[in-house]
Amino acid sequence: MTKFRVLLLVSFMAVSSLAFGQDTMKNGSKEWTDLEKVLWDADQQWLCSSGAGPYHKNIKNCVEFRSKYWADQFFEVSANGTITTKAEMVASQTAGIPTHVPGVGPYPENFKLMAVHGNFAMATDHTRFKSVDANGKVNFTSEVTFLRLFVKENGKWRPAAGAAVPIVAPK
Repeated sequence: MTKFRVLLLVSFMAVSSLAFGQDTMKNGSKEWTDLEKVLWDADQQWLCSSGAGPYHKNIKNCVEFRSKYWADQFFEVSANGTITTKAEMVASQTAGIPTHVPGVGPYPENFKLMAVHGNFAMATDHTRFKSVDANGKVNFTSEVTFLRLFVKENGKWRPAAGAAVPIVAPK
């Protein structure tokens, strides 16, 4: 019985020390605001700054960068509900390099950190997509609310997953 009590006490101490070790980051705090800036920066790197900005890359270099930057288990849910793994996305994007039109791609704005759980963070943004329209010009043609998930690995925040929810104009 004494061994059971000691084991119970040790277990209780371990659990309570883990609870105290959790991040106590609160929405609106300086830490929250700082992390939101770090994750917005990670988002801009993820998207290779979509045509402009400090992280802009040509499509070939962008795809190569993403293949290393995304977490190993990265996946994305598209606006049409298709789930695509990291390997599938890299293969698809690599295949599209020869026909890529400069300027086509995602343009996120209104990035907002929504939740932080230890080394996992969730954010949203409003993303508009440029594509080639019916007249052959590059224009904004669709928009989504994007859920962006990040994981902190080896001290750095990396994209872990994303999900697009289409914004449909009212009829």
